[in-house]
Amino acid sequence: MKRGIEFVFLVILLTPSALYCGDKKPQEKVFEGEISDSQCGFNVHSMSRSHDEMLKSGYMGHNSADCTRNCIRGKGGQYVFVSSDKKTAYKIEQQSLVEQYAGQNVRIQGIEQNGEIHVIGVKLR
Repeated sequence: MKRGIEFVFLVILLTPSALYCGDKKPQEKVFEGEISDSQCGFNVHSMSRSHDEMLKSGYMGHNSADCTRNCIRGKGGQYVFVSSDKKTAYKIEQQSLVEQYAGQNVRIQGIEQNGEIHVIGVKLR
């Protein structure tokens, strides 16, 4: 009898947490912004999630695309997505899908989870 009561108590105790941890799938969204590099996008070489500081020096190229590619190739960076308002930067799961859009404004269809975007599609804006 005691074991039965313990089992019922355990079921009552664990049921709310099992319901709370339901399988919530992240929703597909559209993101608008720029394909950047992790150094500029995460403010390692920048104070504004932009290429402005690096481009002023002329050292990393003459435009956003040059800067992005130079940081990826020469500084070990990764491609990231910076939102249009420059408030948020996300890692990009599939690097090869965005490589051709380096330094350009794009619209990404994807799923964001834990600060990383799983890219479904990319188009120029």
